[in-house]
Amino acid sequence: MKIKDGKIYIYYAFDIASEILLEKLEKVFGKKPVESQIQYTRLTPRYIQYTQPPYLITIGEKQIEISKDKKMQFKITAKLYDFGVVSLRFSTPISSSLDELATISNELVDNQALEKEAYKQIERIKKEISEALIKPIEKPHFEDYIVFVIKEFEKKVKVSEITSEYGEKIAAVLRAETETISSSQVRDTLKASISYFEDDVVIVDWNAAFIFDPRDSFDTLEVLEYANIELLELRTYDDLLDKEIDIAYDEISPSKSALAFVALDPFSKTLNKLEEVKLDVTQVIERVENALKLVGDPYLAKVYSAAADSFKLSKWKESVRGKLDIIEGFYNTIVNRIQNIRMLILEAMIVLLFIVDIIIYLS
Repeated sequence: MKIKDGKIYIYYAFDIASEILLEKLEKVFGKKPVESQIQYTRLTPRYIQYTQPPYLITIGEKQIEISKDKKMQFKITAKLYDFGVVSLRFSTPISSSLDELATISNELVDNQALEKEAYKQIERIKKEISEALIKPIEKPHFEDYIVFVIKEFEKKVKVSEITSEYGEKIAAVLRAETETISSSQVRDTLKASISYFEDDVVIVDWNAAFIFDPRDSFDTLEVLEYANIELLELRTYDDLLDKEIDIAYDEISPSKSALAFVALDPFSKTLNKLEEVKLDVTQVIERVENALKLVGDPYLAKVYSAAADSFKLSKWKESVRGKLDIIEGFYNTIVNRIQNIRMLILEAMIVLLFIVDIIIYLS
């Protein structure tokens, strides 16, 4: 089945700093910020909004060689979020069959040329807004996601036909597979299918999403993009906590106990670091979770829920909370150890003073 009107959106979310001072960007770019607001087509749109709208910039168009002898033209835009994330979006029109789209999907997933261009644009943005970055990250990692949006096929098709007759092809597109995949994998891929009207459907998978909607799907795209950002932040800080826990464990290990006898506060540096990390992670995760409000729109809430399930966001949140609890445990252990050290030193000083008194008395 031929696609008459459609687009591919490729998202690359980068965590470039702990915070971006959006109010400084007007000075950096020399004009007022263009706030990225969701364009609504669903119910109660006033409840779907950012607490702090990101800064939206248009980078331009770029022709990229995605495979040997094959180039694609992409329009590149970026959103800058106050909690330190930049989300790049590469978009390009499509007019192919579903079979051909599976091949294109396979070429776009983990595409080194696209990733190289994404890093290039991120480094450029980091350099231009350096004065607005708090605690910039030297080598930021990214989280990517692809959304295939079809507004019209060459022939009229019902939503029911999308999954029943073309489900296997759509599953191949979402899984970026050019070979036939098993029926169980097809069912697993299509299980998160959501419709609002009788002529639209959104299918969300862990690697990509498929949208068939004759209307503009800006709000749905926004939610999927944001879920990808949330995954990035959770994975980033989960990894950070792993590293800090290893460092803290090494610094308070029994082998360090000798420090107790040469310093009143041998773990103050570790204590301050743990307190700082816990506070930073808690604040960032809270800001990310509260940044996009979907209250009052059950359709978008379902889209977000499907994305959250596909990305395993709840498990990542549990992992981060668990590691924050470990950090808290280390913190309490260090505080108790410092108190014990101080008590031992104080008792030793009392005994020493008592001995000195006896010596003075006897002399």
